[in-house]
Amino acid sequence: MAALEARGIHKAFGGFLALAGVDLEVASGERRTVIGPNGAGKSTLFRIVGGELRPDRGAVRIFDREATPLPPHRRALLGLARTYQIASLFPEKTAREHVLLALLARDPRRRSPWPLPLPDLEARAAEVLDQVGLRGREDLPIHQLTYGEQRQVEIALALAQEPRLLLLDEPLAGLGGEERARVAGLIRGLPRSITVLLIEHDLDFAYAFADRVTVLHQGQVLREGPPQEVRADPQVVEVYVGGRLEGDPALEAPVGGDGPAPGLLEVRGLRAGYGQGEVLHGVDLAVGEGEVVALLGRNGMGKTTLLKALMGLIPAQGEVRLAGEPLPAGALARARAGLALVPQGRQMIPGLTVEEELLLAWRPGRWTPERVYRLFPRLKERRQAPSTALSGGEQQMLALARALLRNPRILLLDEPTEGLAPLMVRHLGEVLKEVAREGETILLAEQNAAFALPLAQRAYLLDRGRIVGEERARTLLERPERIWERMG
Repeated sequence: MAALEARGIHKAFGGFLALAGVDLEVASGERRTVIGPNGAGKSTLFRIVGGELRPDRGAVRIFDREATPLPPHRRALLGLARTYQIASLFPEKTAREHVLLALLARDPRRRSPWPLPLPDLEARAAEVLDQVGLRGREDLPIHQLTYGEQRQVEIALALAQEPRLLLLDEPLAGLGGEERARVAGLIRGLPRSITVLLIEHDLDFAYAFADRVTVLHQGQVLREGPPQEVRADPQVVEVYVGGRLEGDPALEAPVGGDGPAPGLLEVRGLRAGYGQGEVLHGVDLAVGEGEVVALLGRNGMGKTTLLKALMGLIPAQGEVRLAGEPLPAGALARARAGLALVPQGRQMIPGLTVEEELLLAWRPGRWTPERVYRLFPRLKERRQAPSTALSGGEQQMLALARALLRNPRILLLDEPTEGLAPLMVRHLGEVLKEVAREGETILLAEQNAAFALPLAQRAYLLDRGRIVGEERARTLLERPERIWERMG
């Protein structure tokens, strides 16, 4: 019996056809990976299988049961569970509390009007958390866990539902080496009683994990078969990778010179965190007018916290000056002063089209909607589509376009390559080179040093909330071992 059958799936958003007749059959107990460039339709297919979207045409069956009209909670009763590319957890709740909520959702005692002791659920929660490797971390608030540990919590939530079919959407996206290995090992260790359908841009893991691989391109199945056959297919290589990223002349050297630039952003003694936990411990840095500066570090080292503190999204202590003047408190005031943030996770606005999001962001200046459409022709094609229906790569384009339309004095980019296919990473690099040539000032927080350094003149190395080094980007390109000497 097949765990999943999807037949003739069509889905359009406005005039854009996201899926054009996709057939997918996954055997019970199988490991299947779905790969393809950004915009190929992978996430749309997952949302249809999960019940978040209804197909315009086609049918979905789960364990030989008709599921097309069923909402997500009814599909869960058939044995389906899923995780999402962007973590969606309660920051102040613990991992244990998350898993208990997931267990209680399937327990009839949840309807009791009286508080009840639930020792069996407590025991089961401990088992699940132990299974995903969170023993000893289960009672920490989510915001104190690393990004990789938050991924483990999401997998624990899915496993608590005792699924027979598990959908994993980019489970390794945004993870550093050690966390990536830990989460990958967890996924590989899942029992064969659970059928796994996986979207993943890490091709080495995708091919090594899978029994079979399905390649989507422009809303259709391009190729399907054993990993070794798919990997060797020249057409798959062409549409997915689009040529080599390493050694590409467009990304070989930093875009600007090595000389000093007039100071624009100055940060002194910046401290910030969440609740009683301090994440940044006295950060000093500076960004010159028209300069691109990379902020390098593994996940969990404080890069996102630093950008949030600069943007005024979290309380912070220390001195932050723009063009010599202290920045006012609060995100709105700092946006008016000239800061714009492209956030990790992109943060589309539900209910708005691409064009509506752009017009909402627009502040008069040299960047206009027409100009960003020239920079991102794909957004012009999809301007009437709901922003939440875009692929991950398209959402990243939109997030960058929104920020440019603020006509900022300094652009803050938080992990822009997270979850993007190699071809989209390459395209994003070319776009950022063009933006830098236009004279924009950029602070780029990125764990992918191979992407960030060719764009930058200088780089700061951030380790456990402290700046542990500052180097010319050209130096680090020539001697990358200096990064790991400083950050371990």
